[in-house]
Amino acid sequence: MDGQSSPVPRTLPEKVDYLIRNVHPRGRKPYTHPEIAEQTGLSTGLLSALRSGKNQNPTKDTLERLARFFGVPEAFFFDEQTADQVTAQVALAAMLRDAGIAQVAARMVGLSQGSLEAVQAMTEQLRKLEGLEADDA
Repeated sequence: MDGQSSPVPRTLPEKVDYLIRNVHPRGRKPYTHPEIAEQTGLSTGLLSALRSGKNQNPTKDTLERLARFFGVPEAFFFDEQTADQVTAQVALAAMLRDAGIAQVAARMVGLSQGSLEAVQAMTEQLRKLEGLEADDA
């Protein structure tokens, strides 16, 4: 996941391209077609055709393999609500990973409600100080 803001993919080629560009382990570039082909048993030609839109009617098995490889529900390819949810989850995961937020969040586990509210208030103040949010004055 590269942390870049991407519109929600709507077409099959957009969805395949989105997964390839955005769903990959931390610290590495996106998977190549040969890497995906090796892990899924799909050909690089088929991956290229899906990504470019030359193949708009893949088999159920093909989409199942891609979904399993990228760790998304198969419905990602068929259902707009699922695509919206997956896209939001991918963006959140990238944000957490890339910004180091996950480490901070993990340290907050077990804090009281009052402490969590204090952390939230401090965070809002820091965002204002850094010009990330408008002052409500």
